[in-house]
Amino acid sequence: MIELSKHIEVLLLENDCVIVPGLGGFIAHKRQAAYSIQKGEFMPPLRTIGFNPQLIMNDGLLVQSYMQAFNTDFPDATRQIEKTVAEIKDQLYQQGQVTLHNVGTIYYNMNGGYAFEPAAASFFTPSLYGLESFTLPQLQTLPVSSPKPLIPEIHEAASKPKRHFSLRHFTRNVVAIAAAVCLFFVLSVPVENTYMDDANYASLGSISMFDAIRNQSVATSIQTTPKAAVAQKAVKKQKSEKRVRNNVNTLKPVVVKTEKIAAAPAAKTAVTKTAATKAEAKATQKPKPASAQPAVSKKTAYIIVASLPTSDDAQRELKKFQQKGYKNCQVLESNGRFRIALDSYATSGEAYQKVQALRNQEEFKSAWVFTSK
Repeated sequence: MIELSKHIEVLLLENDCVIVPGLGGFIAHKRQAAYSIQKGEFMPPLRTIGFNPQLIMNDGLLVQSYMQAFNTDFPDATRQIEKTVAEIKDQLYQQGQVTLHNVGTIYYNMNGGYAFEPAAASFFTPSLYGLESFTLPQLQTLPVSSPKPLIPEIHEAASKPKRHFSLRHFTRNVVAIAAAVCLFFVLSVPVENTYMDDANYASLGSISMFDAIRNQSVATSIQTTPKAAVAQKAVKKQKSEKRVRNNVNTLKPVVVKTEKIAAAPAAKTAVTKTAATKAEAKATQKPKPASAQPAVSKKTAYIIVASLPTSDDAQRELKKFQQKGYKNCQVLESNGRFRIALDSYATSGEAYQKVQALRNQEEFKSAWVFTSK
C-alpha cells in the first residue's frame, strides 16, 4: 500500500485524475483563495483530492508508472496492482478504514460504499507551495476628538527706556575736536628737503674717477670753440649742484652734450681708405645662387596606405615600399600624423580608380584617398 500511495502522489502532481483499477479514481480539485468572516482568516488557493469509487476502469496510467518503476511488462504490473487492491479491500472489511500516505483515508460506510477524507498536510501542486493561511485583525473605528480652538497669547513688548542727549554737550564735543585738528596742523614740524651727504651712500664707482677718464679722452687734444666751452662749464655746474651718488640699482648713463669738431687730414685719409676698402669688398662679393627649390607638384590626390605616429616609423616604412618598387612613395605630415602616400594624382577620380585596383591585393586592403587642400 505504501508503494501505491507513492505512485498516486507522484501522478497527481501532473494529472488531475488517477484511477486505481478495481478500487476507484482519485480526482484533484482546485479551490480558489477565500476569506472567512467568522475567523477573520485569509485562506490561500488549494488543490484538494476527492475519491470516486465508480471509476474502476483501467486507463493504463497507473500501470505504466509501475512498469517504469519495476522495469517490468504490462501484465506483471497489472497483477501487482490487483494484489495491492485486494489487500486494501480486506483491510476495509476488517478495520473499516485504510490510510494512504500523503493522499488520504478511505472509509467503509454502513451503506456498503466508500467515503474519502483527504490528508490535511498533503502537497499536490508545486506552484502553490509555501502558501499558508493567515489572520489579520479587523480595523476598529476610533472616536474622533474635536480639536480645541487655539487662543493666541498676546505678549506686551517691553518698552525700551528713551535716552535723551543734550545739544549743549554735543556742541561742546564738536568744538573740542575741531580745535584739536587745527592745533595739530599749526604745531606740526614742517617737512623740508634736507642736505644729503654723498658719503653715506654706496655707488658703483668714484665720480672723480669717471671725471678723470672723461677728461683724458682723445677729444682733449682738440681745442673747442668758445661756445662749446661755455656750454660744458654750464653742464658741469648743473651736475655739481644736483649730483647725488647712485647705488648699483639706480646708476644711469650721463648724456653729455658734444659738438662735432673737424678732424685732422690724416684721420680723414684713413677713414676714406677704410670706406673704399669696404666698398670694394661689397662689390667683389658675388650673389649666391638661390638654392634649387623643388617644383611644387600640382597633384592634389594621394593614395594613403599607412598612417604612423612618428617620423622615424614613417621613414622605415617608406624604405620598405621603395624597395618593393614604389618609387613615387612619399611621407605626408598632417595633424601630427605621418601618412605614407603610395602615389599622387592630379584629380581624385584617377586616385579612386587606382585605389579600387590596389584593394584587390591583400597588402592594400585598407588603402584610401587623401585630397590636399
